[in-house]
Amino acid sequence: MTEITTEFEAIAQAMLTTKGDLGKASRSKTIGCNAMQLREVVRQNPEIRRRYHELLAESIMEKSVHIAERVAEVADLKEQTLGGPMEIVNEAGEKEIIDMPADIKSYIEVSKELSRLIAEGKNQNMSAKAVVVLTSKEDAQELLEGFLNS
Repeated sequence: MTEITTEFEAIAQAMLTTKGDLGKASRSKTIGCNAMQLREVVRQNPEIRRRYHELLAESIMEKSVHIAERVAEVADLKEQTLGGPMEIVNEAGEKEIIDMPADIKSYIEVSKELSRLIAEGKNQNMSAKAVVVLTSKEDAQELLEGFLNS
């Protein structure tokens, strides 16, 4: 992790929020300069851009983990639609096991959602090393914007 001043951290965070757009980042209330001044500060202090790349890599990895968590949740839901024994709380507040019938329509809908999530996850499958390489390239901004907006 790159250690930088609080002011430079605020700039890196603003850059993350605006996906690297220094013009938009300069409008942040935590940044005390206009776009031209901000560009010069970032140019003179490469540790700001390094910190921005670290933040961006963390963000990308978190999004991939989020997809994996959603896939796991939907896979569990898919299993539940097949029916079988299920524990519920009855009107008396006691736990009771009932035999739940299969819900074919829900199974099909959940399967479609699972397929969609898996396809989305395939597009975002990146190792930590690939993320660092990608974010370290200056011309990768458009790729990253597309990735983050997907």
